[in-house]
Amino acid sequence: MADGEKPSWRERDRAKDRNESVRAPREGRASPRVATATAQYKRQLDALFDRGEIPAHLKDKLPAPEAPADPAARERVRLTRAVRTGVSGPALVAALDALRTALGSVPEDLELVLRFLEHPSDAVLQEALARVERALDEGLPFPKTARKTWVTRLEGVAVTSFDPRVQSRAAALAARMK
Repeated sequence: MADGEKPSWRERDRAKDRNESVRAPREGRASPRVATATAQYKRQLDALFDRGEIPAHLKDKLPAPEAPADPAARERVRLTRAVRTGVSGPALVAALDALRTALGSVPEDLELVLRFLEHPSDAVLQEALARVERALDEGLPFPKTARKTWVTRLEGVAVTSFDPRVQSRAAALAARMK
């Protein structure tokens, strides 16, 4: 390009592409400092919700707890977390049984009920199916993205259970959710 001439469109596009590649951060990579800060933040949140420990930077902004948290409530939170994070197999079944014992029945939380549908006991499955049926009757919202998961899990229960009552109830609920 000579002096006084305007740059061509091609030259403008090249300059623009060069500038963007210099400015664009590396995709998919967070700096180590950001990753460490995120991990520290998550640890503080876990401490707050599990043990009731308020982070130092929030102590002056939040009122001090007047009484220590209920140990039974802390235990329920721990058991709920174990169910949510349990992969499968005997560890998940043990976590489900412990939570059911602590609460006295299958919980109301639909996310946890979905996990209870993985339990091998037909009695527990009956309770979980009753909770799903109640939620559908009450018109509680099931996320659209999770509907497929619910239908698949209910169809699986209908196939794997040995109790014909559980099989028919699970199949009927799966058909209702489709």
